[in-house]
Amino acid sequence: MNDARQRGAALVVAMLVAAIAAAVATTLTVEGARWQSIVEGRRDHARAASLASAGIQWARQALADDAARGPVDHLGEPWAIPLPPTPVDGGQVEGRIEDAQARLNVNAIAGDDAAAAILRERLAVLFARRGVDPALVDAIADFVDPDTTPRERGAEDSAYVREGAVAANAPLTRAGELAAVRGVTPSILARIAGDVVALPAQAALDVNTASADVLASTFPTLDGDAIAAIVASRLERPYASIAEFRSRAARSGFAPDTSGLAVGSDHFLVTVRARHGHAVVRAEALIVRGDGRLPAVAWQVLD
Repeated sequence: MNDARQRGAALVVAMLVAAIAAAVATTLTVEGARWQSIVEGRRDHARAASLASAGIQWARQALADDAARGPVDHLGEPWAIPLPPTPVDGGQVEGRIEDAQARLNVNAIAGDDAAAAILRERLAVLFARRGVDPALVDAIADFVDPDTTPRERGAEDSAYVREGAVAANAPLTRAGELAAVRGVTPSILARIAGDVVALPAQAALDVNTASADVLASTFPTLDGDAIAAIVASRLERPYASIAEFRSRAARSGFAPDTSGLAVGSDHFLVTVRARHGHAVVRAEALIVRGDGRLPAVAWQVLD
C-alpha cells in the first residue's frame, strides 16, 4: 500500500515538475520574444533618430550651397523644394526647409523704438485676421521685454502670480513658448503658429517668402487683389533688393513702409520625419547662416 502511495506521489511530483518546466519554457519564450521586440524597437528608434539627424545635416548643406549662389532667398530656389519620402539605409526620411524670416518675429516687438512699434501694429493686424484679440500683443511684448513695467494691455509678474509663474522678461527661443503667455490658449497658439517665429530681434521679414496673410498684415492698407499681385510678381521675378521692391510697388501706385523688411534670410526652420522599422522620429531645428562654411544649428528637438 505504501509503495503504491509512494509511486502515486512520485507520479504527481513528476507531473508537477513537467508542468512547471513547461510553464517556465513558455514564460521564457514569451519573455524572450518581448525582450527581442524591445531591443528591436530601441534599435529601430536609434536608427530613425540617426536618419532624422542626417536630415538636419542635409538641410545645413543645402542652405550652405544656397548661400554660395547669392544673398537673395525666394521660394523658387532648391532649398524650398520639400524632400519627398526617400529610402535611406534601410529606412525612410522626408523633410522640408522653411524660411523662418517669412514670419513675424515676436522677439522684435519688445523695444520702445519705432521699429518695434511698427511690428507690434503688424502683429495686431495679423491676430485680428486670425480671430485673436490684438490685446495679446501687449502681453507678449511684456513677456519678452527686459523690464517689469506692464503695458496698457499687457501682463508682467503680478499677472502670473496666481499660476505660480513669472514673465520671462527675455527673448523666446521657440514660438511654442508663447503658450506660457497670459491669455494664449492652445487654440490661439494653433491659429498663429504658422505666422510667427522667435528669432533675434534684428531679423527682418523676407518679402520674397512671406505668406499672403503676413504680407496683408504688413501692408494693411492693401486689398486682397494688391497682395495677390505682390505674390504673383515675386513668383515671376523675385525681388533682388528692397529698393527694387519699392520701385515695383510704386509702379502699382503703392508706397510701402519697408521698415524691417529684407529680400533674403539667415534663419530657416527645418522639419524632418524619419522611419526605420516601426519607429518614427520627428526632428525640428532652427538653422542659422553666418560666416561659417556650414550654417549653425541654433536649436534642435527630436521626438
